[in-house]
Amino acid sequence: MPARQSVTMTGTPSIALVGLGEVGTSFASALLDRGVELKVASRASPRATASAKKLGIDVDEDVARAASTADVVLLTITGDGLRDVVKTIAPVLREQAILADLTAADPPQVIAAAEMLGANRARFVDVAIMGAVSLHGIRTPLLASGEKATDFAEAMNALGFSVSARDGSAVGDASSLKLLRSLFAKGLDALVVESMLAAEALGLRQDLIELLGDFDQRPLRDHIDMYLRTHPPHAGRRLVEMELAETQLKSLGLRSLTTRATIDRYRHTTDLVRQGGAMTGLDAPAALQWLLAAERASTHKNKS
Repeated sequence: MPARQSVTMTGTPSIALVGLGEVGTSFASALLDRGVELKVASRASPRATASAKKLGIDVDEDVARAASTADVVLLTITGDGLRDVVKTIAPVLREQAILADLTAADPPQVIAAAEMLGANRARFVDVAIMGAVSLHGIRTPLLASGEKATDFAEAMNALGFSVSARDGSAVGDASSLKLLRSLFAKGLDALVVESMLAAEALGLRQDLIELLGDFDQRPLRDHIDMYLRTHPPHAGRRLVEMELAETQLKSLGLRSLTTRATIDRYRHTTDLVRQGGAMTGLDAPAALQWLLAAERASTHKNKS
């Protein structure tokens, strides 16, 4: 297959990209369009073959060979293959190169992978993808952590990427924040689906959406602040309200999934308040600290 021509741009890093799935294909296409010296490595698969043909490039099945001469190595593989790939790359990684992990591996796996670099551990950058690559391509927000996160951000942003680096951060921080964001965003996703199912069954979906318009009046951070400071003192009242909401949901022949989890959360907080005293007049940080301490005390007590 004739290789796609690439002209090295002066002052730009040479890049090795490992993995040619959706993310890898999108990033490779953008980098090639910018004339970056790019080597792509991937295990043989119909998808990788199709992507390589689409890009007009040759793909090296030897990951170590592709990574050995690169200034930046981008891992766009699945998380379950992270440690095996890092083990392969570690002996050949150039002294000043950056190994950037863009997998969805969990923080302990990411930290363990970084440790595999030994004395070169500082060259490992933890990168969390914070948006849909299929929609935004290389402009998808990326969050980088680790000693060389700033260096990685500078190099990649110069090529059109959108990388934010966390100053003073450690490997694992970006991956942890990605999971925390997922906890919030996917939980909201589930809540929207369950509430809209009930509204649709009642023929009130558009009415409910209009009724929720007050959420547009203040920034999200204000809503988070409000929920944190009011949660402990009002958990008992909200528990009763959500139990009524669950009764309505079941009367429509719908399952209570997210709603049941919400009831469990309010019941648990109500128990914590009963044990630790009523929480009133606290601001959001103080309320959160009280909840955290109460949660840990409760967990410790149950383990004893």
